[in-house]
Amino acid sequence: MAEEKKIFIAEDNPQFCELYRMALESEGYKVLFANTGKEAVDKIPAEKPDLIILDVMMPEMDGYEVCRSLRDLPEYALTPIIMLTAKTADEDKIKGYNVGADDYITKPFSLKVLRARVRNILERSQAKKVEAVQPAAAPVAPPPAPVQPVAPAVPPPPPVMQPYAPPEPPPAPPVQPSVQVVQPIILREDEVISTPKPATPARAIGPGEDLLEGLLGGSVPAGSNILVVGPLGSGKSFLSRSVLARALQNGEKCMLVCLDDDPSVVRKELNLKYRADVANYEGQNQMRFIDAYSWSGGRSSPQEKYAITGTLELSDLSVLISEAAAELGQTDKEKHGGKRVVDSISSLFLNFDLSYIQRFVAYLARSGHFADVTTIFIIEEGSCDYQALNNTKYIMDGVLELRTEGEKFLGRVQAMKWANPNREWVDMTRT
Repeated sequence: MAEEKKIFIAEDNPQFCELYRMALESEGYKVLFANTGKEAVDKIPAEKPDLIILDVMMPEMDGYEVCRSLRDLPEYALTPIIMLTAKTADEDKIKGYNVGADDYITKPFSLKVLRARVRNILERSQAKKVEAVQPAAAPVAPPPAPVQPVAPAVPPPPPVMQPYAPPEPPPAPPVQPSVQVVQPIILREDEVISTPKPATPARAIGPGEDLLEGLLGGSVPAGSNILVVGPLGSGKSFLSRSVLARALQNGEKCMLVCLDDDPSVVRKELNLKYRADVANYEGQNQMRFIDAYSWSGGRSSPQEKYAITGTLELSDLSVLISEAAAELGQTDKEKHGGKRVVDSISSLFLNFDLSYIQRFVAYLARSGHFADVTTIFIIEEGSCDYQALNNTKYIMDGVLELRTEGEKFLGRVQAMKWANPNREWVDMTRT
């Protein structure tokens, strides 16, 4: 982890801000933001950042004007400044250097590149500060004092021998009680583990019904975020893939973020079990897969357009999702809507800090909401603690609980923001 440094970023795109935050806070930096050039000029003097990153195209004042204004302040004459821009002409870069920028990054760029550039420029800045500190001059030693004659040494008298006395025995250790007093372990009521009672489903979802709407009791508002919780084998993937297959057949745009399953296996299942011509949907720009699974086996499939290579970073995964969403039109500007499944977020709790996972999930939830994309998040029961699960539920618009009863797949609503939920168990088994 990098030594904590303060980085101030001026960027008017909130989605880019969230990506930059995830990429840089994971390295130990404190990240602050402004959404306009004027806001940056007003805030930066009070924050005293170690590094400033400016987007060129901003409202009120562009990045060049902000950079020039900061360089006019003596305390920011040497603070490193990086410019971000989609302009590639040499004249634009020269303009940035002329107003005092130290580095220039052209969009689009990898967040790995951003982290590397930030780390290097901060290291160079720190080295310059060290060089600027001159060592203090060594004090001049005073002249030696004249040597005084030394009188001959008188030998000390011989030591007086004391009579031997045996050492006192150490005090006996206190007697420990034979019974240890142990504080009782008290569980909260919601943490008591008990065997679930058999459920009698109130109704069954018919073969022609939409599973998601059948469980939630009606149509789902566009842009909703749904968390699906259940133990292994309770039908979570069955539910999500049924929803994707139906959405594709209805002409909706779809995305599947594969964290715990190989995309090639999912393609085969959609083809064989749900009779979805996945290759055709991908070719018509209707379906996209994000491969965040293959990296765990040390490989990546060349057929996957959107795939994590090397170490999994949530900031890089967010970039892949954003790029695929732009192709599908699942953005806040185009609002083509559709469905998106993240299967699953369970493995993230084994690899990342809780706060980092929550920011990632919150970013996906917000981006889907503003793009009118309904997102289904899958999580394995028991993969995180009670508080982490509750924090994740808080972000969601609806929470579904799944379980099995014999040969049946059952589901019910735990929470729903847009209506009063019916919490009865529903049979969603499909033969």
